[in-house]
Amino acid sequence: MQLTFLNVKLRNMEKFEERLCITPENNGQKIFGVLHLPIKAEKCPLVMVCHGLAGNKTGKYRVYVELACMLAKKGIATFRFDYRGCGDSEAEFREITPSKHCSDAILCLNLLKKHPSIDPDRIGIFGRSFGGPIALKTAASEGDIRSIVLWCPMFNGDQWRDQWNLLHTQEVNEEAKHKMMEIEGQEAGYEFFKEFFTINVSEDLQALKKVPFLHIHGDKDTRISPDQADLYRNIREKAEANSEFIRLPETDHDFSDNTERSIALKETVNRFINTL
Repeated sequence: MQLTFLNVKLRNMEKFEERLCITPENNGQKIFGVLHLPIKAEKCPLVMVCHGLAGNKTGKYRVYVELACMLAKKGIATFRFDYRGCGDSEAEFREITPSKHCSDAILCLNLLKKHPSIDPDRIGIFGRSFGGPIALKTAASEGDIRSIVLWCPMFNGDQWRDQWNLLHTQEVNEEAKHKMMEIEGQEAGYEFFKEFFTINVSEDLQALKKVPFLHIHGDKDTRISPDQADLYRNIREKAEANSEFIRLPETDHDFSDNTERSIALKETVNRFINTL
């Protein structure tokens, strides 16, 4: 067998970002996050990433890392972090609740606003899946978010309410109940589900009517119904700021389609460039 080797010239890749580990504590429990800072950044905009339920700061297909790198090349910093009980952060998954996720996001955001390289007046927030309502609650609580982008976000828990009601009947034995409370192979606590079924983002969306908004959802999403996108659209019709809704025909909940995932990333980056 004859092998042919190609001469390949290696180019020195110009460094465009610096990654810093940020580890704040909330109620004595450490949160692990990564701040992507553009090189020579001086008071640059920031995007904070709120990952989905049982997810982490990297994201499937390393999508949050890719997003952060794309933004850094455009002079925008990104902070990705794990809520307590998720990823590398402290606490157990069974201890998570939506309110604790929001508490972590607000704490991190307020810390980052004080960073010498971050412009506190140009903050955007990104939320995916269950991170959508967390991002909205955080933005509404803070009141100074300049831009919001959501991917396949949850609006409310109605599509799972029948399962929740079944959990409280005698038709389901204890073993089955524990199985029903699993999320991606990890069992959440009862307090999480009690809070989960009170979520409705209507008030937060209305409070954010002056904030530019981009919503991206896949037609093949079987985890969060594309019908929930229509609920977002109905409320944002009366918003004062620009709203854009993008539907991707081949995209599932994980954005597994490479081509359409690239489209979603580019649209997200462009939106933050134009609004921060």
